[in-house]
Amino acid sequence: MNDPCGPSYDPSSGLYHLFYQFHPAHIAWGNISWGHATPTDLVAWTDVSGWERYDAVAIAPGPPGSLDHLSVFSGSAQFIPVSANQTCGLPIACDGCETVLLAFYTAVRHLPTAWNLPYTPGTETQVLAFSSDDGLTFSKFEDASTAVNPVIASPPEGLNVTGFRDPFFALWPEMDAILGVASDDPHWYAVLGSGIKEVGPRLELYCARATDLTEWTYLGPLFAVAGNASWSERFSGSYGYNFEVAGAFSLRERRGDGGDGVSVHHFVTMGSEGGNTTLHPLVHWPLWAEIDIARAENGSAASVTRSSVVRNSFYDAPHDRRLVFGWIPEDLNVLQPQGWAGAITLPRELFVSVYRDLANTNDVLSQNGSWTAVQEADGRWSMTTLGIRPAPDVVTALRSNATYARLENVVRAMSNTTEPEFIGIPRGTTASVGFALRRSPDGEEQAVVVYDPVAETLTIDLSDSTTLDSPYVDTANHIAPLSLLDTYNNTCAGVDGDKEGVMREPLALDIFLDNSIVEVFANARVALVGRTYPARGDSLGVGYIVGPGSGEVTFATLEVWEGLLRVWPYRPENTSMPLVFDSPAKSGNYTWWTGV
Repeated sequence: MNDPCGPSYDPSSGLYHLFYQFHPAHIAWGNISWGHATPTDLVAWTDVSGWERYDAVAIAPGPPGSLDHLSVFSGSAQFIPVSANQTCGLPIACDGCETVLLAFYTAVRHLPTAWNLPYTPGTETQVLAFSSDDGLTFSKFEDASTAVNPVIASPPEGLNVTGFRDPFFALWPEMDAILGVASDDPHWYAVLGSGIKEVGPRLELYCARATDLTEWTYLGPLFAVAGNASWSERFSGSYGYNFEVAGAFSLRERRGDGGDGVSVHHFVTMGSEGGNTTLHPLVHWPLWAEIDIARAENGSAASVTRSSVVRNSFYDAPHDRRLVFGWIPEDLNVLQPQGWAGAITLPRELFVSVYRDLANTNDVLSQNGSWTAVQEADGRWSMTTLGIRPAPDVVTALRSNATYARLENVVRAMSNTTEPEFIGIPRGTTASVGFALRRSPDGEEQAVVVYDPVAETLTIDLSDSTTLDSPYVDTANHIAPLSLLDTYNNTCAGVDGDKEGVMREPLALDIFLDNSIVEVFANARVALVGRTYPARGDSLGVGYIVGPGSGEVTFATLEVWEGLLRVWPYRPENTSMPLVFDSPAKSGNYTWWTGV
């Protein structure tokens, strides 16, 4: 599996829905279809039509010659109210339905396609499909009497594109207001990932009236940058050459997160392809940017970017928040014996995080970072950024049957999940600090989550995580910059002070260990994911570590929760299945995909 698709909430049933790209009965990319799962609480998940092989398919590629006969690429989904006067201009038949589930995805009929290959016209078109049975089956409007696809047939005219895919669509009242759309005529907006060869990646913006989702109007690029550019070599990955899995939304500041309860911020999200930076050598990055949006002279929307990390998000109406899911790829290079590949992250909440009364220590706030910082009239600074944290209610539910313990010993034997928190690191401390996970008794194997206060980086260090040879597993480290903030006037629960009354915030870590997956959240503004594959059966230890250096480090509120809730109660613990190998005819003589 890879990209999460169509996260959504159905108000008529109270169910959440999440789709995902996958290759049925295979462990390598190809024949991309959508799987489908639902929870009532974002915790306990159920496969809508089964989990084995082809049972899991919700939307499959069509027959030869159809728009999507080679793949169903990523997209989004929304529940649309149904009434005598509201079908959004679509030929939808649904007796007794309160809502229908509308999927908007990229249909693929030419392969291979990639940002660095010549783009074949007609490769990617944007299509709609609907379900009147909560996503158990879908209709693609294929009958002559209902044919509406493709609703977006091609990229904008005259552009030599690197790609054109993964529509994210939603009502966007804030954009309506910016563009002067009448309140009684709301519009849907769609953002697609794309790029122009020899120029750079961009997000294309379309709109459609709520009364007719078959007619989409191109408004122009919502966000466009130069190829392989980066907002910041230190604080951002590269924008690469093509965007995919895009998104756009607005968030209001909340008082509980330091905001004023009034100010609204606009964000775009995208996955970048093909670029790299010195600190971030990978060629795929999930990025975000805060943008200022203004109405252009031609009536479309133009943006100016300020900031930069996510995947596929949705508005969680019951909790009035925005949640995002990400894809966790494998770092194990022997997937065939394993029989599966890929996972989805914990649901993460995105929010506007506001900090006030800050000291600009070492001029960190003056840099191009993943924030907006302003010096106020009194000389102190305020900072705004896109916050990210594991959904609190999901964390509480996961702990419901877990065993709780304080982390008192240097090494404690644990079989699975852990969650430590809060470390005080006074200013001037040079010693690195963190936690060892999946540690063998003799220390031969261990993954380490470590913070370096000198380099101001948080790292999932996998260099000693396994004794397997390097061809079989990727042990590259995952690194994120993280500067702990200094605040005046004791307005934060800092860990040290000086004569100027400056307090440093503690390092607050949430670490989730789920077999090979390590998800790390730091100070509600950094998220990292890594994989650890220890070869030894006794690599079960967890403990805190302090590296060499000067200064003091204080550990507080070190909690361990072991045995978190099982989130797939209806699947067997071992879901490995015998694999299918495609014939040359099925895989385009292995030019469309490898067939594995």
